[in-house]
Amino acid sequence: MNIEVQDLRMLRAVAENGSLAGAARALGVNQAGVTRRIQHLERATGLVVLRRDHHGAHLTAAGRLLLRCADDLLPRIDHLLAAGGREGRGDPSAERLRIGAVPTPVLPLVTTHVRALLPSVAVELRVLLDAYREQAGDVRTDDVETALPGLFRTHRLDLAVVRHAPTLDGPLPERLGSAVLAEENLLMGTAAGHRLAGRRSVALSELDGETCLLVGGRRHGELRRHFTAAVRRSDVRIGLRWASDEAEAAALTCAVHGVLPAYPYPAPAAGVIYTPLSDAATCYRLLLVWQPDSRAAAWAPRLAEAVRTMYRSAWKP
Repeated sequence: MNIEVQDLRMLRAVAENGSLAGAARALGVNQAGVTRRIQHLERATGLVVLRRDHHGAHLTAAGRLLLRCADDLLPRIDHLLAAGGREGRGDPSAERLRIGAVPTPVLPLVTTHVRALLPSVAVELRVLLDAYREQAGDVRTDDVETALPGLFRTHRLDLAVVRHAPTLDGPLPERLGSAVLAEENLLMGTAAGHRLAGRRSVALSELDGETCLLVGGRRHGELRRHFTAAVRRSDVRIGLRWASDEAEAAALTCAVHGVLPAYPYPAPAAGVIYTPLSDAATCYRLLLVWQPDSRAAAWAPRLAEAVRTMYRSAWKP
């Protein structure tokens, strides 16, 4: 069994934050993932690296020795990853900006304003599937390299657009700068003849007893997590039916007079009317996120303000 780079990153995060929970928050992963990495490190070395008590987690002498090795090795690995990311990308003198984003209609506005601010920069896009925080069910990662802080640290991202529900997600990973692009609620899709159709808004409690359609697959994992967590917190009882894709979900919504959760702004579906939920539990923010010590920090707040203004104007009721 070999020591892995992620093991050393976890050890350093625990040392810096004083606990497994603090390391998880700083890295944007769940605490179970930190525990597994530390256990892997201990099995690989045959050493006990942490002592835990009610005050937190403390490095043993062996742990401190490994931490000195990590402090020497990890900057070199990060430099190597950054250099490798610049290879094989055409003109080596061309500056590139890597943007990761959850699927959202705000992304074209972000890329448009980036090109206006930085006309000589080549923009690269990457889809994020809720990778920056603890995830549930079939959409889960404990890998620090795919969590948002790791993607910034290893120069695989310069900016990110993420959804963040304060009542469900807790704080963003530490050491990240952010600005709000929009504040939105979930939408509920229903057939035209449904009792909830045609209203200006719907309360979460009004879904009690309804059949709700959820789409499987990683792309829809964040929506499932957001909606089901809000339902559990509100003690609303619903029935669930699953669909393989958006088209099947829309068809079932009309066929069984069910309810189809969606993020703004879904593609039109014949016969489906979307109404916003009005509860704070389903409110979330679209955030622009960056690393505070990066070049992007100098202009990212200005970019967020421009995008926020245009987004409000484009989708004004």
